[in-house]
Amino acid sequence: MPNARRPLALAALASSLLLAGCDLGLPAGRTPHREGNRLDMGDQRKLKPQRKDLFLARPTGLMEPQPGSVAAGEALYPYAQNEADKAGAELVNPLQPTPAVLARGKFVYESFCIACHGAKGAGDGKVTALFPKPPSLMTQKVRDWPDGQLVHRPMRGQNSMPSHARQIDQNEAWAAVLWIREMQKGEPVAPPPAAPAAATASVPPAPQAAPPAGGKS
Repeated sequence: MPNARRPLALAALASSLLLAGCDLGLPAGRTPHREGNRLDMGDQRKLKPQRKDLFLARPTGLMEPQPGSVAAGEALYPYAQNEADKAGAELVNPLQPTPAVLARGKFVYESFCIACHGAKGAGDGKVTALFPKPPSLMTQKVRDWPDGQLVHRPMRGQNSMPSHARQIDQNEAWAAVLWIREMQKGEPVAPPPAAPAAATASVPPAPQAAPPAGGKS
C-alpha cells in the first residue's frame, strides 16, 4: 500500500507547488509562453538592436558615432562640396586597375551608381523616368577630368545627387572611378549635354494710332 500511494502523493505535491506558484502573482513575460518566468534571459536588462527603453537617459543599441570619429584604417575626406577643382588637382588615385580592383569597382558602380547613370554611364538609369537625368559620364569633359575630380562627386554629391560617403568608403569610390575609366575605353565619346533653350520674352504689340474723328483713315 505505501508504494501504491507514492504516485498519488507526488501528484498532490506537484499540484500544491503549482498552485502556490500561481498564488505568488508572478508578472507575465513580455512575450507569449513566459508567464511566471522572471529569470528568462530574454527579459534581462541588456543592449538590444534598435531598443531604447532600457536606459532612458541615452539611446542604446544602434548609436551614432561620436562627431569626428573615424573607422580604423580610414581618413576623413578633406574637401568641401565646392572644392571639386582643388580635389582634382591634389588627389591621386591610390589604387591600380588590377582585375580585383576593377571587379570591386564594377560591384560598387552597379550597387550605387547604375540606377541614375545607367549600365554604360550614359545617364539613362531607370530612376531617370522620375528624376532629372544626369549628364553622361562618356562626354569628353568627364574623360578629361582627373580622377580626383571624378571621385569628389560621390564623396560630396552634386546637384540632385546626394553624397554617398555614408554608404561607401574612399577606396570603394576610387575603385568605382577606375571602373568608369574602364567603361570609357570601350564606349564612344558622348556629345555634350544640350544647352537649355533660352526663353524668349514676349513683347506686346505696339498700340495703333486711332483715326481722327470724322475723317477718313
